[in-house]
Formats: sequence, structure tokens, C-alpha cells
Amino acid sequence: RISRAFGPAYAPRDGSGPVSSTPSLRRRVAGLRVVVSASGDVQDTAAAETTANAGTRDGQKVKGSHQLLTFFCFTQVPDYEKELEDHRAFIAENNLELRGRIYINQQGINAQMSGRGTDGEKYARWVESREHFNGMRISVYPVDEQAHPKLSLRYKPQLVQLEGGTAHLPVHDPKRRGTPLSPEEWHAKMSDVLDEKPDAPLLLDVRNGYEWDVGHFRGAQRPVQESFRETVETNVADRSATDPNGSNPGPLAGVDKSKPIMMYCTGGIRCDVYSTVLKEQGYENVFTLEGGVQAYFDEFGNREDQKWDDQLFVFDSRLAMTPTGLPAAEAGDAAATLECYCCGERKARAPHRNCPNVDCNRLFLVCQGCLTSRGGFCCAECGKASHVRPTLLQPGRYQRYVHYTEGEAMLRSERRGDGRRERRRRRRERKKLEHA
Repeated sequence: RISRAFGPAYAPRDGSGPVSSTPSLRRRVAGLRVVVSASGDVQDTAAAETTANAGTRDGQKVKGSHQLLTFFCFTQVPDYEKELEDHRAFIAENNLELRGRIYINQQGINAQMSGRGTDGEKYARWVESREHFNGMRISVYPVDEQAHPKLSLRYKPQLVQLEGGTAHLPVHDPKRRGTPLSPEEWHAKMSDVLDEKPDAPLLLDVRNGYEWDVGHFRGAQRPVQESFRETVETNVADRSATDPNGSNPGPLAGVDKSKPIMMYCTGGIRCDVYSTVLKEQGYENVFTLEGGVQAYFDEFGNREDQKWDDQLFVFDSRLAMTPTGLPAAEAGDAAATLECYCCGERKARAPHRNCPNVDCNRLFLVCQGCLTSRGGFCCAECGKASHVRPTLLQPGRYQRYVHYTEGEAMLRSERRGDGRRERRRRRRERKKLEHA
């Protein structure tokens, strides 16, 4: 795993200065050795021949033959349509084999993607070289194959889904966001949290509830909302979005606005948004984990004194990863056991599974016993549904429902999304007119 921030502070583009001695710029991981030269170029000295291939050798997957990348940048993009055109042109002209989600709008870019060989890093470095996105942090991980099914490069009204939207938030202004803490600084402050000192910061997990179920920092409470997007900007200190009467107070109910707040998420983008919300409400001492949990794992994942419990939910084909960077599905008996959604016993293992009932599609953790006895369904009611997919005996993602249907049922399922796609298209058009 490699996490680094490209830019003049680390590697001068003109070659006029030495490369920073920051350890994260030179690291051996999973058989992939990457060296960043003084010019900022990536020199793969251990896997150059491997990554030149399409990811297979003699019919077998090659270790580290692909790269998984995540990056985001909040900035002001004056013409997002032209920006999208430039990105599509660069990918096509360089014949880059990329898959994943790349969203661009007036507030910046958010990308979770994978690429063949070093295709992904070539694209990411090109993005970082553009005036709008200079200096953004890019995380790179070696993987054995593409981590996403297809490439979606498009405009999206919100880079992060939040009730009430984010267009009005000054997320592009670092002074209006929380103060970023390096993994080392975060680790030191975590000791104050766990010692429960009177002046200890409040630890706030701003991910989805189901992500917390897989793993979290010690001392962090499960988010009130099951989904981060349900967080309502105007009542975060008083009640949850699903409890408007306030009978189930949110995590900041009764918290003095001068109290230090430490918040974290997977890669940092949700913290940048939510810390802006809190600062707009008058919270004075808001801190975020720079680079998110993934950056913390880079520095502390192999250390015995790390402060993370269990695993980390991720939004790609790995589904979950251990602090050492191993996909949860490959950890076997070494992986932590988690609470089963069905029976409540701590016998389940990551990653999550989706309920076979298409109309439910709940993402949940399940033990082997309940998986077998319930046929993979999250509840008895879903087991009676007619619109179902086959049970996945091994962890993985479902394909579209049309892949599991035949004949007339296939024709109906192919048409099911037509109305939804048309509604989404109309919403996008309205958004464009609003921002014109």
C-alpha cells in the first residue's frame, strides 16, 4: 500500500530539488516496489514486466498486476463539462484501462478506481498536474485484478451525498474545514480519548452504520444514522435524521461547542464535508484524520499499539480489509469475528453480503449457520419474496438482476430501470439549469 501527496512539497517537477525523505514515498508492499524519482516519475523496479501485462500469466492472476487508487480534491472548477471532456480525451488518447467511479462537479473531484498496470497512477498524476487539483493526496494499492466492474466518469451534483446538499458549503476553503491531523498526531490524541481524561476530545465516526459494524477506532460510538447521507445539517447536535422528535439524541447533543471533536472516515472526504458543517454551526475545535483510516493503516496497521478494532469496510471488490492491508476474504481464521445481524452472536466474518431479495438488498453481516438456515436472506419475510437472486455461497457482489432471469422475466427486468434512468436524467438536467 502506498499513500502519498504528489506536488512540489514532495517531488519538484523540474527536478531542481531532492525528493523528500518522507518514508511513504519509498515503501515495499506485497512484492511491489515503487520508487518516486526526483522528477516525480514512478519507477517500478520489481514489477515492471508484470504490470505491462493485462493481469494474467499462463492463465493465472498476477500478484500486484493492477493498482487501486483513491483520491479527491475540493476546489473551484469553473467549467466542469470541459473538465469532463478533457478527462475522457486523456483516457482515450493514452488507451488507459480504468474502472471505477470518477465524479466531477463545480466543487472538485472524487475518485475510487482501479487500473491495469500503472494506468491508474498515470491518470491520477495527470489529474494532479492540472491547475485545479494541484497538491491532492493520492492513495495507491497493489491488487491482482480490476477492483470495479466498469468505469463511470461523469458529473454528479454532490461529491458526497448529504441531506440538504453540499453546494452551499464552503468545502473548497481549508480554513472553513476541520484541522487535519497526521496519522501520528491522531494516534497520540487517541491515547487521551481512551484514557477518558476530562478534557479528552469527542471521537466521532462519520461513516455509515454498517461500516462501523465491520470495524472502528476504539472508543467510537456507532453512528446514529444507518447511512451518512441521512445526516441532516440543521439538527446534528440535537437529534438524528430518522428521529426528528429528538427521542434518540445525536452524538453532539449537549456537547459544548468549544470541546475538541476528532472525526474520521475511510479516506477523508466525508470528514472534510461534515467538519465544514460543524464549523458553520459554531463548533470551534474540529479535527479530522488526514487521509482517513486508510492513511492510518499505512503508518500503524502493522503495529501492536494501533488503536483500530477489527477490519475496514471499503467500496471496491475487496469489500473489507484488515489493518495490514489484506482483503478480509483472504484473512481466513485470522480475521476477527463480528456480530451476526440475524442471530446477534459474534460469529460472522467480513465482508458483508447483500440480501438476495432485490427489493430489500440489505447489506449485512451473517454467520455461516444463519447463512445456511436462512438461505442467505436477512429475515424470514425476505425469504418469501418472489423477486430474488440466487444465494451467494462465497462473498461477493451481485450482478444486475437481469443476469439471473430468463425469457419474459428477463425482458421485464431489463425494462425496470428505464423509468429510473429517465428520472435521474431529468434531475441532472434540472441541476445543470440551477447552476447555470
